[in-house]
Amino acid sequence: MAYSNRHRYTSRREKLQKGLRAWKIGFIFFAIAAAVWLFKDRYVIWDWLQTYFY
Repeated sequence: MAYSNRHRYTSRREKLQKGLRAWKIGFIFFAIAAAVWLFKDRYVIWDWLQTYFY
């Protein structure tokens, strides 16, 4: 496999899109993890809410 010494130019738009894609993937992972955590502790959270609002 040959490697080229030539540096490929990346525009500001390409850099921005690459960064936004990374943030989007991170946010999706965080949202799924939060949903799983909330589902796992739903009874604890429900009991905590009832102590303050019941």
